[in-house]
Amino acid sequence: MVIARNAPCPCGSGKKYKKCCLGKEAGPSQALYYRRLSEAYDRLTDSLLAHATRTFGEEAVAEAMDEFLLWPGPEDEIGEDMFERVEPLFWPWFLFNREYDSTETEVELSGPEGRTVAELYAEARGSKLDPLERCLIESVNRKPYSFWQVLKVDKGKGMELQDVLKGSRLEVQERTGSEYVQPGDLGFGRAVSVDGVGMIIGLGPVVIPPSHKPDIIQLRKQLRHGRSAVTDDTLHEWDAEIRDLYFDIDHALNSMPQFCNTDGHPMEFHRLIYEVSSADEAFEKLGGLCVTMELDELRADAKRDNTGRIIRVEIPWDRHGHKASPGMSNTVLGRIVIDGRRLSAEVNSAERAETLRREIDVRLGDGTRFKLDEIQDPDSMMRRSASGTAAKKKSKEHEELMQHPEVQEQLAEIISRHWESWVDQSIPALGGESPRDAVKTADGREAVEALLQDAERGLGLDPLTREANRKGAQWVREFLGLNRR
Repeated sequence: MVIARNAPCPCGSGKKYKKCCLGKEAGPSQALYYRRLSEAYDRLTDSLLAHATRTFGEEAVAEAMDEFLLWPGPEDEIGEDMFERVEPLFWPWFLFNREYDSTETEVELSGPEGRTVAELYAEARGSKLDPLERCLIESVNRKPYSFWQVLKVDKGKGMELQDVLKGSRLEVQERTGSEYVQPGDLGFGRAVSVDGVGMIIGLGPVVIPPSHKPDIIQLRKQLRHGRSAVTDDTLHEWDAEIRDLYFDIDHALNSMPQFCNTDGHPMEFHRLIYEVSSADEAFEKLGGLCVTMELDELRADAKRDNTGRIIRVEIPWDRHGHKASPGMSNTVLGRIVIDGRRLSAEVNSAERAETLRREIDVRLGDGTRFKLDEIQDPDSMMRRSASGTAAKKKSKEHEELMQHPEVQEQLAEIISRHWESWVDQSIPALGGESPRDAVKTADGREAVEALLQDAERGLGLDPLTREANRKGAQWVREFLGLNRR
């Protein structure tokens, strides 16, 4: 940007440029210039909002919000929390990107079509427009939103970003945001160079973990189809699809996830209650539901009366193999407890409850009476479990157990086998491909790397499991050649 000799100096001294920084060997520092630009941007947005209301009327914001949210229908649940998350993205888009099109709105507005608010404001102000505000408008106007990934972070100062869709890189000044992100994190918004200063103008509040990068790469493949490169024009053409993906990711990150068991069934906790004629007889008929222990082993842990008959016993319901982790030898499907004439069977899905009930009915026949199926949703059960004394005791027992070297060794072995088998598993995030097949393309390598980066973070895992996953992910990199550039 060329600064007129008689214009105010951008360093903020209040002097004219020719009597301040023009004659110095170096101009104002980038950090100082960034502050001046940020202050100018705040003033500019206030002026633009007022100009938008004068030009288009009060209805313009509501109409624009509908367009930004891709015209949600009555069936779409747009809550107050969603509007709060959208606002940091909506306002810059409304001022610098949105063009009024009468064919796409239900309410006819008074302003001209095909022009952004920023363009109309600059035209109205003419030569009276502040030089810094003019610079901002020229740099930001019509610049599309995209997905950005953090490459490097300078805490409290800024970061280096890469546009995942276009591939371009930019170092931005960002004091607050740089305190909360780490390399690999993704964001949605607009990063631009304003007269050589990297700035973020419009950014979603959601920090997107690397696990969602494969979805963005899939969209990028569509954008690249038939093109030599993805450009700003491409992003303009696909702006609705790009925002739609962001809203899907935002919804996934801000919604209670649907938990599923190893069979892919939605988690729903069932307790089947029966009345049996004899604990001893019920055990003999149901003991075969445990395939990993012999009946004598189960009997050894049973409680007996004075005559030696079983009055209380626990039977694990299990099967050989584990669908989710081939490194594990068996899958626990449920738990059966026989206490006197009461039998209770606990499982974690409606499908398993139905299967186990058939097994019990067939094996016990007339010697039992079904009484009740207690159903608990995962949310309430988890809240109650997490706040109870039993949960705290269980957590302490887990910590003590993990201190044993043999337990640590077994855990490391299970996780190691998981990663060894993972390279040949069909991964939904990779479009059903295995990591071994996916890395044959550049996009696939990038997607696999994102999944490994996410796994290494080990959010919510204990230190031993997190470290074992980190080693496993590093082994995958070496095995698939991802460390070779």
